[in-house]
Amino acid sequence: MMKKVFTLVVAIIFVLGLASFGFAAGLEKCDKCHKGEKSVDKMVTKAKIATAADLAKTLREGPKKAMHKALTADDLKTAAEALKLK
Repeated sequence: MMKKVFTLVVAIIFVLGLASFGFAAGLEKCDKCHKGEKSVDKMVTKAKIATAADLAKTLREGPKKAMHKALTADDLKTAAEALKLK
């Protein structure tokens, strides 16, 4: 019985680990600066960004546009997919 419970717990931890890796996989560049309260997912929620176009517009035209100048269209697309934006 204990062996089954242990196996189940390990499987759940493994699945959750993969899920969190999948979320973070598209945000490596962002995570270098965006941590804690300034994490990308919290900022997107706070700014009510719902689409990939909104994300691109915010980064390209926002007050911190100079810091985000090096991001490519592919970087933005990857981030939007990781954040599950439309």
